Amino acid sequence: MTKNTSSEENEEQRELSWEQTVVKYLNENPDFFERYPGVLEDLQLSHPESGEAISLIERQVRVLREKKVGADRQLRELLSIARENDVLSNRLHHFALSMIDASSVEDALDTAHDLLRSKFRIDETVILLARTAGSTDERPEFVSANNQYLKALLKRLKGNKPLCGAKMDAPLMNYLFSGNAGNIRSTAIVRLQGNAISGVLCLGSQLPQRFDPDMGTVFLTKLAELLMRSLDRFLK
Repeated sequence: MTKNTSSEENEEQRELSWEQTVVKYLNENPDFFERYPGVLEDLQLSHPESGEAISLIERQVRVLREKKVGADRQLRELLSIARENDVLSNRLHHFALSMIDASSVEDALDTAHDLLRSKFRIDETVILLARTAGSTDERPEFVSANNQYLKALLKRLKGNKPLCGAKMDAPLMNYLFSGNAGNIRSTAIVRLQGNAISGVLCLGSQLPQRFDPDMGTVFLTKLAELLMRSLDRFLK
C-alpha cells in the first residue's frame, strides 16, 4: 500500500513538472502557435461557467476582462486608502498646530480631548498620566503611579507600539469609560512617554472595526508624541 502511494505521488510530480515546463516554454515563446498553427486545432477550451466549447480568442478575452476587473478593484482600493491617509494627515497637522499653540497643561489636555472626538470622530478618549511633582491634582488625567488600572494598561503594551482591538475586562472598561462602557465595541491603547511624565491614551469606539488588531498604528503613535511634546513644555 505504501509503495503504491509513493509511486502515485511520483507520477503526479512528474506530470506537474511537465506542465510547468510547458507553461515556461510557452511564456518564453509567445509566437509558438504562429509557428505551429495546427496545434490550435487540437486545443480544447470550455466556458468556465456553461462548460460549452469556446474559441481560444473568446477565452483570452474573458481572461483579460477578469484581469482588468481585478486591476480596477485594486486601483479603487489604493485610491480609497490614499484619500483616507490624506484626510488623516490633514487632521494630524491641525492637531500638531493646536498642541503647539496650547498655553498650559490644562489647555493641551482639553484641546487633545476635543480634537480627538470632533476631528478624528473617536467616541471616548481617556488620558492617564502618572502624577509627578509638577502635575496638578485638579485634573482627572493625573493618577498615582501605582494606580492598578494604569499599571494594567502599561503591562499590556509591548514597547511603544499601540495596541488595537484589545480585550478588556469589565472593571477596566468601567473605570475607563464609566457609563458608556457598554457601548464601546473596539479600543486602542497608546503609550504616552515624555521627558517628564508617562502614561497611556485610551480610545474607545462604538464601531467594532474602528480599532482592528491588524490596522496601521503610525498615526496613533504620532498623536501620542505630539501630545507629550506639548505637555513636556509645562511639566519639567
